[in-house]
Amino acid sequence: MTVIRWMSFTRNAGLGLCATCAWGTTRQGYQAKELEIFCRLISPNGLVPFAVRECTDYTDRRVSSAEPKADERRYGFVTEIHLRENLRKEALEAKE
Repeated sequence: MTVIRWMSFTRNAGLGLCATCAWGTTRQGYQAKELEIFCRLISPNGLVPFAVRECTDYTDRRVSSAEPKADERRYGFVTEIHLRENLRKEALEAKE
């Protein structure tokens, strides 16, 4: 009888989700058994004893976050002059 063993050709297949998670840290040694997985969401040194298949707080580090540009941000300190200009613009728009 012939036994066929399938190999997974995907990168980091044995590491689970933690290898690509923004909160996960993986350390791999030279042998397959030498593997440590940490989750920084739980705690800075939260050791995960198994490969994770599903996680509710998974954040893919490979996907770039769409951060707004500096001029599009809506938070921070605003000067009085800027506030007055905005109030005048809103008042003019309301009259029209």
